[in-house]
Amino acid sequence: MKEALLIALSERIDNVQEQTMRRLTAISAALISALSIHAQAQTLSGVYQDALENDYQLKIAQSELNAVIEDESVAWAGVKPTVTAGGSLMNNSPDGTYQGSDFGDNYNQAQLALTVTQPLLNVGNIAQIGVAEATTEKARYEYQTAEMDLMVRVTEAFFGVLRAQDNLTSAQAQEKAIKRQLEQARQQFKVGLIPITGVNEAQAAYDGARAARIGAEGALLISEESLQLLTGKSYGKLDTLAEDFPVESPQPATVQYWIDLALANNLDVKAAQKQTDVATTAVKAAKSAYLPYINAKAELSYQNTDSSAETDMTNLALGLEMGWQIYAGGSTSANIRKVGHYLNQSEQGLELQRRSTALNARSYYIQVTTSVQQVEARRQALLSSESALRATRSGYEVGTRNIVDVLQAEQAYYSAQTSYLDTRYSYLISMIKLKQAAGTLKQDDIVALDQWLQKKAG
Repeated sequence: MKEALLIALSERIDNVQEQTMRRLTAISAALISALSIHAQAQTLSGVYQDALENDYQLKIAQSELNAVIEDESVAWAGVKPTVTAGGSLMNNSPDGTYQGSDFGDNYNQAQLALTVTQPLLNVGNIAQIGVAEATTEKARYEYQTAEMDLMVRVTEAFFGVLRAQDNLTSAQAQEKAIKRQLEQARQQFKVGLIPITGVNEAQAAYDGARAARIGAEGALLISEESLQLLTGKSYGKLDTLAEDFPVESPQPATVQYWIDLALANNLDVKAAQKQTDVATTAVKAAKSAYLPYINAKAELSYQNTDSSAETDMTNLALGLEMGWQIYAGGSTSANIRKVGHYLNQSEQGLELQRRSTALNARSYYIQVTTSVQQVEARRQALLSSESALRATRSGYEVGTRNIVDVLQAEQAYYSAQTSYLDTRYSYLISMIKLKQAAGTLKQDDIVALDQWLQKKAG
């Protein structure tokens, strides 16, 4: 009697919990619907276009590139003419005294001047142009890296949502299946076919499945927020990955090919190489401080003197000026040593980047090829676990298997299903990252994936 009451109470609690969760789910859906923006793009390429317009990391990279480009104009100013205008108004006292209520022999003098200076020879300024141009090229590589990184982040976030959706679907199906087993166990206990331990086992499995489903719901919301962070938009439904999506090894199927391709095309390697060029040119610019400079100069001046012999004078002066900094307190030699250290740092950084790039290309190649084998293996595991579940259910119906066997078979089946779907997404992301490491990732690769996405039913 006591055990029957406990079962009845457990059923009542389950019903209350189920009704509560339905209400919470409905409220959450309403809030999300009210706060979200209407879906404007469901394909991967459509989401990527939204990210191009709204991702703040890319906007920051664009601003950094624009600022570096302006440095070129600043550097070119060093070899272009400069125009300076100036003037003065002075009161002069020839005898250095002030007499009575006036200024005595004092007189006013006004002067205006317009000076044009054109550098003819300034090795340092010319070298700074080379530094600025190399820095701009480096910044362009870094911006292209940011664009490529956005493709990867969008792909990860997009398939992260699909992965979370699949996990939730699997968790819901598992919870539903185990709930049926729990209800069946309760009925069998009431008629004396199984002991109370069978009900307890089913109840524990159901509680665990319900907790997993709740966790999957939360994970889905988080993944959707991660995608919205990139695009600034919310999407009702995303296209899902087709079941017949081809899972193939990268071609050519040799790891050395991808390593060589990465060393030749990886944008981070190119940026590191350009940083070495920047440092090399900076050393030349620093050493040029020891060299003289020559400027052409033209000055047009006007002078008015308000004295006893009032005079106006206009003068045009043309000529050359030369300067040579012989000693500057040791700053020139210190600056040469400093940029020399930066050159050594950039050379070491280039070598480190090359090694890291080779490692990434090798790692992603291995991940892709491993995923190809895993997808097939997990597909077979899914088929096997499905067959095992059917056999276990049949054995339970005829009395050769118990409720624990069924629950374990249920959990094994849904775990195999989740692992199979998860491996497919891992394969796709690894392939995109392999192309990124090789420096060949393009928007066309994102568009090409759209053909393997299909509209979600419902």
